[in-house]
Order: sequence, then structure tokens, then C-alpha cells
Amino acid sequence: MPSAAWRGHLHFGLVLLPVRLLVAARTKTTRFRRLFRKPVNDDPSIMSFPSFSHDGEDHDSDPNEVVLETRSTPEEMNGRHVARQYSTVRQVLQSEETGQEIRQDEVVKGYEIAPNEFAAIDPQEIGAAEIETSHTIDLFHFVKVINVDPIYFERSYYVVPDSGAEKVYALLLEVMRKEECIGIARIGMHRREHMLILRPSEDCLVAHTMFYANEVRPAPHLELSTEFSEKELSMATALVKGYEGEFDPTQFKDLYQERIHEIIDSEMSNLIETRKMPTSPRRDAPDLIEQIRLSLAQIESKKPHAKPSKKPVHKTPTFAKKKPQRARA
Repeated sequence: MPSAAWRGHLHFGLVLLPVRLLVAARTKTTRFRRLFRKPVNDDPSIMSFPSFSHDGEDHDSDPNEVVLETRSTPEEMNGRHVARQYSTVRQVLQSEETGQEIRQDEVVKGYEIAPNEFAAIDPQEIGAAEIETSHTIDLFHFVKVINVDPIYFERSYYVVPDSGAEKVYALLLEVMRKEECIGIARIGMHRREHMLILRPSEDCLVAHTMFYANEVRPAPHLELSTEFSEKELSMATALVKGYEGEFDPTQFKDLYQERIHEIIDSEMSNLIETRKMPTSPRRDAPDLIEQIRLSLAQIESKKPHAKPSKKPVHKTPTFAKKKPQRARA
């Protein structure tokens, strides 16, 4: 059984029922990361690359991770071996005004009131407005199922009773089925207060977080005719019944995801070798003033100094070490 997204008590009247919320549905997608691809031999004739998807990237990746790949190419069929080098990439926060790289702790929230006019909000103030996770689902209202538009349903969770609460849970489920009603409740979860719609299904209670009224867009106003002849109604009814059948969601397939996985499977055989380079410290941009100062000091060290005394002095031979050069940005 999947881990619980929330654990606490379902509270209504004087009843306190220990329950868990399990995620009932989640969108499945293929996650990609962006890679920098470069031929090892730096041949410009093979530097045309396809674009990569930006969806689901991992920004915490090691910037020095490298994948080496060898695959069949037109150049290889002509007796030429092409090796490509791959490395993961990372995003850098920069000031749009100066281009300076900035740290995460230097970033605050900005609410744009007008073009280029912002109200700067400290993240701590945002944190103070967050709703603490509650320990109870407060069930305070029951309504008929027919009166609730499914457009208000957002995320879905299975409501599962903890050990010892099965009988009370089953009783509530049975009564809600017979009365054809759903419950309205509230819960503090994921830093917000959510309204919940508790709906009886065949096997258990299902909780749906609910869109607030101001989050649902109004339906378009359509001026439709409501006068139909008996013949028109009869023909339309026959057409609908001709397509009538059972609802079986297993017959529906995500064709796009199937094609993506076929592409991935076909590329798996082309992976020859993978390796990870050792992490190197990030280098800051070179300081021009510091470079000038060091250059002047080097010039001064080469100038002749005062003449040495005539008294011979025995010197121990020394070997100068080559000064490491600063890496270019």
C-alpha cells in the first residue's frame, strides 16, 4: 500500500475517526533532463543538435557529470569514428540589470503591480501566511450528490480507516451511499487550507480537494434553441444509444507516452559507456584589478635591486616553482 499523504482523524459531531489519505491519481509523465552534447573531436560538421524538453528537469544535478556515447553515424560508415561527450547542465540565477550571478538566499518574492513595478515581499512573511497541517478533517456539511458539479473536483485521495476504526467507517460509508449524499469538510495540508468533498465510492470514501469558487471560470453564455421536434429528439436519442456502453478506463492509452518510451527503449542499446567526472570547485569570474596588481608585482620583482656586498656568501641552490595561472572564465 502506498505511503499516506496525510494521517489524522475524520471529525464530525462527536465522532473522531482515525484515517489516512492515500493519493488516488497522479499524472504519469516521462521526466527528461537537459544535456550538453559535444563531439569529442570538436568537428563542427556534426554540431547540429535537436532541442531538448524543459519539462521535469533536475536543477540539483552535478554539472560535471559526463556520459560518453558511440553510435552509428554517416561519418562512421565512411570509416570515421565519432565519439560524443554529454554533460548535465544547471541553471544559474542572474540579475537582469547587471548580469551578476546571485545566490538563492538573496532572492525575495516580487508581486508585479504594474509593468516594472513590484511589491517586494520577504520569504519569511510568505511563510508566516502558510496554514499549518491540521490533525483533523472537519466534516461539517452534507449535500446531495446531484447538487455538486464535478468541475470543482481537484486532486483525489482514498480515505482509509486505521486499525480499530473499520466498523464506524463502514457505517458512515453505507449511510452516505443510501442517502446519495457527499460530505463537505476542511483540512490544513500542503501549506493551505483545503475544502474537501468526501464522496462514497464502491469500496471506500474518496476525498477530492475542491477548487474555490473564484478559481472556477464562468461558463460561456450560449444562446441555444430549446425547441425540437419529436423526430429530431428520436433520431438523436437513437444515435446516443447506438454508442452506449460500459465505462472502462483501461481501454484508453496515452499514445504520446507510449511513443516516447519506444524512443527511449531504442536508444538504450546505443549507450556504450557512462562515467562521472570528479567534482571541481566552481570558479568565480576573474578579478581584473587583482590581475593587474599581480602583474605589477611580477614586474617589480624582475627589477635590479641594490648591489650585493663584496663579501662572498655561500648560497644554497634553489629551484623556482612555476606560478599556476588563473583559469580563464
